[in-house]
Parts: sequence; C-alpha cells; structure tokens
Amino acid sequence: MRKKRSGVTRVAVFGDVKGLCFAAMLCAMSVVLAFLAKLIFGYGPIRFTVENLPIQLAGAVWGPFGGALVALTADLVSCLFSGMAPNPLISLGSVTVGVLSGLLLHRRAEKSGVIRVLVASLSAHAAGSMLVKTLALHLWFGYSFLLLWPRIPLYIGIAVIEGFLVFTLCRNTQIRRILRALAGEKGDGAMTYQEAIDYIHSVVWKGSRPGLSRITQLLDLLDNPQNGMKFIHVAGTNGKGSVCAMTESILRRAGYRTGLFVSPYIKHFNERICVSGAPIDDRSLAEATAAVRPFADSMADAPTEFELITAIGLVYFKRMKCDVVVLETGMGGRLDSTNVIKDPIATVITGIALDHTAYLGDTVEQIAAEKAGILKKGAPVVWGGRDAAARAVIEARAAEIGVPFLAAEDTPVTVSKADLSGTVVSYGEWQDVSIPLLGSYQPQNLATVLTLMRALATVGYAIDERAVREGLLATRWRGRFEKLCEEPLIISDGAHNPEGIRAAAKGITAYFGEKKVLILTGVMADKDYHDMVNVLAPHTAQAFVLTPDNPRALPAADLAAVFESVGVPATPFASVREAVCAAVQAARERGMPLLSLGSLYMYAEVTDILEKKGVIRM
Repeated sequence: MRKKRSGVTRVAVFGDVKGLCFAAMLCAMSVVLAFLAKLIFGYGPIRFTVENLPIQLAGAVWGPFGGALVALTADLVSCLFSGMAPNPLISLGSVTVGVLSGLLLHRRAEKSGVIRVLVASLSAHAAGSMLVKTLALHLWFGYSFLLLWPRIPLYIGIAVIEGFLVFTLCRNTQIRRILRALAGEKGDGAMTYQEAIDYIHSVVWKGSRPGLSRITQLLDLLDNPQNGMKFIHVAGTNGKGSVCAMTESILRRAGYRTGLFVSPYIKHFNERICVSGAPIDDRSLAEATAAVRPFADSMADAPTEFELITAIGLVYFKRMKCDVVVLETGMGGRLDSTNVIKDPIATVITGIALDHTAYLGDTVEQIAAEKAGILKKGAPVVWGGRDAAARAVIEARAAEIGVPFLAAEDTPVTVSKADLSGTVVSYGEWQDVSIPLLGSYQPQNLATVLTLMRALATVGYAIDERAVREGLLATRWRGRFEKLCEEPLIISDGAHNPEGIRAAAKGITAYFGEKKVLILTGVMADKDYHDMVNVLAPHTAQAFVLTPDNPRALPAADLAAVFESVGVPATPFASVREAVCAAVQAARERGMPLLSLGSLYMYAEVTDILEKKGVIRM
C-alpha cells in the first residue's frame, strides 16, 4: 500500500501518514455517532443519526475510493463493538454513500454553491440510506415496507442537515486548509515544468478582474507566505521594469538576497520570478505551482492568471528566504494582486499616463489615484513622473497617511553621455553615474532609483556608493531600447502605448538626430494607435507591419493603412517571420537603423526569428 515519490513516503489513497490518521479519525467519528444514535433511539429502523457525515467528508477529500474505504471500515468497527455480525447490505449502503459522495463532491464541495452540495448529499442518501439500507432492513430483519416508509422523510432531513454541514466545513477557509493538509494535498513537487506552465496558462484563469478578495483567500490558504517578508513595491504606467531591474541589481551588489517579480517576461516565463538575479529554475517553478494548485482549485471564485503567478512567486520567495523582494505591480495599484502585501519598506510610482483606461479610469488623476493605492503607512514613497496633476494626487495621498514623499523631478538630471554604448548621468550628489541601458527615458528612471536609495536610507537600508554604482553598471534589462545587432543596426524597444512611443521617438532623435529609421511594429487594437503613428511618422522612412500573436491584436493591414494615411510607406505582412525578414533585408540594403517596436511579448517572437536567421546571438 506504500509507494515512493521524490524521496517521500506516501500512503496510497490517503496521501500520507497524516492523511491516514485523519481517515482513522473520520472512521472513529462515524462509529461514535452511530453508537450515540443507537443509545438514544435504540436499535429500531427509525432513528435520527448523522453517522454518514464523516463518510461524506471522506468522499469530498479523497474521492469515491477513499469514501468507500472509510465507510466500510467504520461499518466493520461498529459491528465489532456492538457484537453484531456484519450485514453485507448495510455495509453496501454505507459504501454507496461514500462512493457517491466522492463522485459528486470530490474537488467540488469547496467550489459549489449550497444547492449543489445539498443535491449531492440527497443523492448519496437516496441510494445508500433510503434504498440499499431500507432494502437490507426488509430482507435481513423482516421489517415491513409500511413500517419503513417514515425513513424517507427522516433521511431527507438528515441529508439536508449533513449537506449543510459539509458545505459549511468545506467552505470555511481554516477548516479547508486543515482538511487539505491532512489529506496530503499540499503539493510535493509532483508536477513537471511543462505541466506547471500549462496549468498557469490554462483558460480557467484567463481575464483581468481587479480586486483583492481572490488573492487574499488564496494566500490565506497558503498560510500567507508574504507575511514577514520585506518588499519594495513599484507601480506606474511605464518604466517599472527598468526601475525594478536597477534596484534589484543594487540591492544584490550590496549583499542582500533579493527577489524580483516582474511582468511580462521577455523570452522565458521563468524570468518573471528571480532570486539573486537568477530566474526560477524549472523544478522550483513546478514545485511552487504544485504547492499552490490544490488551493487555487478549491476556490469557488477562481483566481486570475496574474493572481496565480503572484501566489507562486510569493511561495518561492518565502522558500528562498529573500531579504528584500522588488515587487512590480501588474496593470494597476490599489486593486492589483501584488497589493496584498501589508508592510513594504518603500513604494515607488514611476510615472502616470493614460493606459488601461477601461480598468483604471480615463483621466490621469483617476489613474494616479489607483496607483497611489499601493502607499502604506511607514513606507516612504518615491515619485518618478513629471505630470503635475498626477503628482498632486499621489502627494496628497502620502500626506493623508503620513508618509514621506520624495520626487525625483525635484533634483535636476544632467546627461553627459548618451550613445549606443550606454548612458552617463549626474544627479544631485551622484556624479557621472554609468548605466548600460539605452533610451531617452533611462536618465529619468535612474533618477527615480537614486531617489529611492535616499528613501531606503531613512528606513534602515543605507547602501554605500560603491554598491550603487556597481549595481547600476551591472544592470541588464532586455527589450528597452536594446541594441540587438551592429550589422545591420537593430534596436528593440517594448513601447506599446502612446507615452512609450513618445519616449522611443525621443530616443530616435537622441541617437540618430534627423536621420530616419525603418520601423518594425504591431499593436493591440485597444491602444491609441493613430496617435502612436502620428508620433512615429516624422522619424520613419518605412514601416514593416505585423499582426502580434494576441487575440487583441490589430490586423497588420489596418495599421499599415494608418501609416500610409500620414505619408509613411508601409507594408503589412501575413506572418511575423515575413515581416522580420523583409525589414532586416531593407536595413542591410539601405544602410538604415531598424527599430522593432511593440509589446515585450513581441520581442520573443522577433528575436527568435533573428536568432534562427543567424542575425543575432542571444
């Protein structure tokens, strides 16, 4: 009955030794309830008893086989203590209750409404108690069916009571956690990497549904791994990733064991969850996902994909005993799943622009208010943007809860060097700070990070100048005005909204002056692509337009038509590969820089094709 898996001894059916002990407890409970019923009502055919409640719970936890085993064991033990010979039909009735409870309630009781659980309980009793056991009383003991009719309404009442009890127990957060733990369903790494990825990307979790109720419940079931950890929480419309990358690199160079949670990933999913600069390995991702899965599956209101990934990341950071986790929000702030953390050591808002307006609001002030939802008492906030209206909202929120407000824009930034080899910036007391990152927006992001260093010093995290400089110089962050290749010159930037496109256009001017470039791009239909094209038009010699691999993508022909309408030659392509090949060929023939613009998810498609063609080596 025993088997080995991953070096852990497990007990078949009941999971492990704790599960077996829990099953024994349910058997004992059933025996005691049956004995009390006989003590009160005697041994006649009509008596009130809830001895099947433990059997239904066993079915809900372990399925039909587990429910049947508990039922049969309880029946035999009851006969042993009463001195009565086992009755095959009575035992079959108990087993029927266990089997049907398992079939109808296993992995469902925690998700179902009360009506569904009651129907399951009534069905189990109808077959097991009202049919099989009543037939046993007639055939074995000779009771008349007329005498047995009152059993039907009695057992309907019993089934309703037991159903309500099962529903209440399985929906209670604390009891459900105990049930799953005792049943051996905490997750033990019994999942492959591909199974974990398939599970995370399952359609079950699709959609964006802002709110903290689901992530709060899921983390509560997981014993709240986020509690006790230190976080730097980063929100904003653009620049979050670069700020997070620089901050994590500095902290790591200063000797801290760091966690980094970002989205989206560039090439591989594992990049979203890093410890000490290294993406989570395949085995650890599978183990963390296996730990989260049973609890996510148990929730009536299933978590979204981002909430699921947030929970997986927090479980991993806890296991790895990170000193500080740099935590990037998804698209929001106040209702973003990362905002479940209670006590960050600092918060950062990189900047505000109109994006995700359907969820966050259609004015800068409304979006700023949502982002400001990450502010917490005791944690200084760093403002990295330049919009006066957004700043006013965030500064007012900081004053309301009594936390220090530090604005990067209050100190001038001087750029002494900005070419394709890197950027050198002076900012306040920081002179000639070098970063390898390109882009007209990186000096502002660097100023935000240096302001964050000031904020951290006020809460006990004073980081010396050497660690700051070395950490910044070692920062690596793909897809942000990244030079992929010299011959031909290919640059990739993850700009995918109007503000990002304006920053990319500034970068074109900064690095190439009045020289026009070739553009390879594709956009989502819900973006303001007319504005984006208008910004790019003065800098674009020709556009190579593709349709990103996304249900929200704008057809390439539609975007090409917009480019053409403002006088930019544009060609739509049926596939990403065709667009990339044509754009690279044109860059070589015309000796012009090629700028690949679009979401960071598009980066992987484009660079994969460039690698296969031998144009770049990643």
